[in-house]
Amino acid sequence: MDTDPFTFDFQPGAIHYGRGRVADLGAALADEGLDRALVVCGSNVGANRDLMDPVEAGLGDRLVGVFDGTTPDKRAETAVRAAERADELDADAFVPVGGGSSLDVATVASALRADGRGVADVRSEVRETGGISMPDDESALTPLVPVPTTLAGADMSVIAGITVDLGDEVVSTGVGGEALMPAAFCYDPALFETTPRGVLAGSAMNGFDKAVETLYTRNRSAITDATATRAVRFLLDGLPSMFDSEAAMDRAVAGIVLAQYGVSRPGAMTLNVVHAFGHGLRDAFGMQQGVAHAVVAPHVLDDLLDSEADTEALSDAFDAHGDDGVVDGVTELRDRLGLPERLGDVNGTSRDGLDEAAEVTATDRLLANAPEGYELTEADARRLLDAAW
Repeated sequence: MDTDPFTFDFQPGAIHYGRGRVADLGAALADEGLDRALVVCGSNVGANRDLMDPVEAGLGDRLVGVFDGTTPDKRAETAVRAAERADELDADAFVPVGGGSSLDVATVASALRADGRGVADVRSEVRETGGISMPDDESALTPLVPVPTTLAGADMSVIAGITVDLGDEVVSTGVGGEALMPAAFCYDPALFETTPRGVLAGSAMNGFDKAVETLYTRNRSAITDATATRAVRFLLDGLPSMFDSEAAMDRAVAGIVLAQYGVSRPGAMTLNVVHAFGHGLRDAFGMQQGVAHAVVAPHVLDDLLDSEADTEALSDAFDAHGDDGVVDGVTELRDRLGLPERLGDVNGTSRDGLDEAAEVTATDRLLANAPEGYELTEADARRLLDAAW
């Protein structure tokens, strides 16, 4: 396997990992010069005292309030309300707690709060440009210190997705910029154990595939090969037993930290084909991303391994003797997590929607990160979706 030249520009905030580390959350904010934290979460997370009690205790007198209005559909209106709440409380930090939806809402709220944009401003900009711009003064962004409790691995990112209701349609869009990288992170495996098993299992497949895709992206490097390989091995070992063993959960969370290291960086994102299918199935059926990955990843990987793409690093990570080892490893993990095997088994799906899913997949911007030697047309996407049905 050749070692090609690379530039690796990735500057995440301080990573605080370990069982019990939530107790040091206030100190982590203090290290960043932050004094007034607004927790951003969904209503279920906000009502989960097994989770919120240690978070609030860890923040101590740096906690100024809790905004528990986020939802899985990640509405821009919610981000505006979170920004307004931060203004009311004079918060100088967002602490998103829970899954990727709360982090995305808090990230967009940071961007909007920096220059006082409201719902009307967002709708106007999205109609005109299709996206949400970074503020002119990036120093006015509200720093983020996420406390993840799912395994989707969306935390070390310089982008955030959001949906905007334009009246005649709802648009999925987002904001991106290097300055959106969180200031610090708190990964406490004990907090992940407060998350419902079904939620954790679905998110795990999403996070796992971040490591998988990093091993064959055209933007890979020796550094990302190393972290993603270690992530795959940690996750294959930890995820199946994470509900039964603290050691397995610790290993799974550490694996997710490694899986996203270097994934989202300016000009060199690693997510590609599997995540494009996830977006297509989300838009066509509203499917949760981990579930989407569970059913399509084995088919996508089998197709990719049969192409001209360089997949040697992927096979090495699975200790695979032949391509079947990769597909078998992903399939076995999916089955041990209790996730669906076929698209037709997922509520809300129909063959009538596969054309839309294929079209969205084939035009997804993440395909620009696919490996050299692999092309995905709309017909190819439909063929793989039919195979997954």
